[in-house]
Formats: sequence, structure tokens, C-alpha cells
Amino acid sequence: MKSKGFIFFLTVILVLLMFTSCTQEKKIEQIKVVVPAGATAVSIVKPMKDTVELDGTKIEYEVVPTTDLIVARLTAKEADLAIVPVNLAAQLYQKQMPYKLTSVVTWGNLFIASTEDIEGWDALKGEDVYMMGKGLVPDIVFRTLCKENGIDPDTDINIIYLSGATELAPNFLAGNAKISMLPEPVLTTVKLKQQNTNVFLDLQQEWKKSFGTDLGFPQAGIFVSEDLIRDNPGFVKSYIQVLKEGMDWINENPGKAGEYAEEMELGLPAAVVEKSMPGNNIKHEYVKDVRTALDSFFEVLYDFNPETVGGKLPDDGLYYEIQ
Repeated sequence: MKSKGFIFFLTVILVLLMFTSCTQEKKIEQIKVVVPAGATAVSIVKPMKDTVELDGTKIEYEVVPTTDLIVARLTAKEADLAIVPVNLAAQLYQKQMPYKLTSVVTWGNLFIASTEDIEGWDALKGEDVYMMGKGLVPDIVFRTLCKENGIDPDTDINIIYLSGATELAPNFLAGNAKISMLPEPVLTTVKLKQQNTNVFLDLQQEWKKSFGTDLGFPQAGIFVSEDLIRDNPGFVKSYIQVLKEGMDWINENPGKAGEYAEEMELGLPAAVVEKSMPGNNIKHEYVKDVRTALDSFFEVLYDFNPETVGGKLPDDGLYYEIQ
């Protein structure tokens, strides 16, 4: 009897040891985080400054000038975590890229401004409106909201596309545009040089009115490698909490965030970062809490052009819900 009892006890111990070894996270020495320049890089300026190591894991940060370079890093599996436009996350998921969307961190930064004292959607009728990103998210958001407000963007207004946000500011400041889309932080740069700039349409507020959301439209989010999630779920949870707290901090301390951004040479003066913070709409939300907003946004993009979300609406497999 004693022998059987001992064998049973030994078996229980072995099972417990096996369970512990199976659930223990793998030790990882370093991860790489990649973000695009601009407001998105500002969103994680606090951890870039203060969190270069967490739980014994070193964290390397890379700020790249274009999303194409982020795609290259993800394709080569050189990034463990990236902040990407949510529709790009959907496109990459449809291509079976091994990453999951865990959070949304920016909620739109698009504004319509004028050199004249005008207001409302009707002020656009019969006018030239300078824009960026034909067929891309800024264009789709603008066109969708035009229709929501009784304006046909193809017949009621004349949209003139420039190659990118960097061209919109000099074009506006030179007096070539009476009405122009100005995203943050470009808008703040313009307002610092031309203080009487009239911002008469906040597209985030207009999106809230049309689609019943409290947050604007989901613009960019955190994309995490499936390998990191599988092997180190505890680390993923802890690090994303660090990112969330950093985003709360920059909204509460925009001046200090500006100092950090300038010190780290993110391409934005401290004053621009500080003054643009409200319009950057940086707010961390876990995907489990904003699925309705994401689903609605993806449907709008899909209806405009299915390829904007990778050819079909993303399913639950795109997401990793952190509890």
C-alpha cells in the first residue's frame, strides 16, 4: 500500500512539473518595435524614451518614413510589434501574415480648413478642395462624409489631389488653396504660420455624428507577431499596458511629449507636438472594446473598394483579445 501511495504521489508531482514547463513562457532576449513617422511615432514617444527593457527583454525601436517599410519589416519577420493603419492590418491578415491586431491607438486626424470665414458642408459646393491619398483612407473618409451630409463628391465639388500631406501645407500657405484637407500635425504647423486659418470641419466629429461612435474612426492599431503572442502572452500583455499608459501620459503632458519628440529627432518641433496633441486623437483601446467601431469602418472601406481591406471583410482571426 505504501508503495502504491508513493507511486501515486510521484505521478502527481510529475504531472504538475509537466504542466508548469508547458505553461512557462519562453525567455526572449529582444523584440523590435516599428512605427511610422509622425503622430503615430509620437503615440509611443514615452516608452521609446523610458522603456528600452521590460522583464529582462530588451526593446529596440525603429521609426520609418513610410508604411511600405513597415510592410517590408513585417514580411521579413523583422518586427515583433508594429503600429499600422487598421486597414493595412486587414490586408496583411488576408495575405496570411502571422500577426494579430490587439488595439486601436489613433482615431483620425483629418480636418478641412479654409483661408476664408466659411462653415458647414454646404460651403464645399462648387469649390476646389485640395486633398491627399486618392482612393486611400483620407479620401474614403471624406467622400463618405460628403454623402452622409447630402453632397456628391464627384459632381458638387472639384477634388484636386496632391501627392501627400507634405504638399498640402505649402500649397495652402502659398494661397493656392481656398479649401484644403490638413491632417495633424500638418494643421498645427500651418496654424502656427497663419493664425487665422479657419478649421471648419473636424472629420472625426463628423464621423461620430454619422456613425454613432464616441471615438472617431479607427485609424491605426498595434499589430503583434503570432510567435510572440504564443510564446510570451504575459509579456505582450505587460508591454501593451506600458504603451497604453504612455499614450495616457502624452495626452496629460503634451509639452513634455513635445520635448521628448524633439529630443529623439522624430521630425516634429516640440511646439507642434504640444499644440497638435488634441487633434492627433491618440487613445489606446483594446480591440475587444471597439469591435463595433472596427466592423463599421471596415464595412465602409469594403463598400468603397474591397481591396482596401484585402478583398473581403476580416473575420475574428485578425484579432487577439487581451483580457
